[in-house]
Amino acid sequence: MSSNLPELRRMIMANIGIGALPVHVDARNVEAGRLRQLPPLTDLPAVDIYLLRNPKTANSDAATVFLSMLDKLLQKVRLSQRTYR
Repeated sequence: MSSNLPELRRMIMANIGIGALPVHVDARNVEAGRLRQLPPLTDLPAVDIYLLRNPKTANSDAATVFLSMLDKLLQKVRLSQRTYR
């Protein structure tokens, strides 16, 4: 188990186990035969992703800029553009 996507991919590719990866993230590895998609192959379940933060946390300058960039992108890009099926 890992919250780190590259580490999760590494463990799956090392045959440590199976895991769920975003389709758009590893499409190249599936096409190259390095990973195999398990059923269902179509009508994949949608998974919501949330950005959580503690407003009482004192962020570093870098974290503040990063979160500000994310906020601007979330306001700029419509939900339908951030959703795929």
